[in-house]
Amino acid sequence: NGNETFNKGHIMNAAFKEALKLFTFHCCIFHDVDLIPEDDRNMYSCPEYPRHLSVAIDEMEYRSSIYKVS
Repeated sequence: NGNETFNKGHIMNAAFKEALKLFTFHCCIFHDVDLIPEDDRNMYSCPEYPRHLSVAIDEMEYRSSIYKVS
């Protein structure tokens, strides 16, 4: 009826479960398409414990340096 709540986490978990049927992963990194890594020091790696890769983003004032036109 269109009144269901959209649950992004549920969709991502379901997609990961389906991917596990095709491939063996020892690590998985999820992020939104708009959170493009811009700093080479922010390594995509698989440490022992989970971590948040984008803790310093200011959602309201953020300006991507990738799309600047000079």
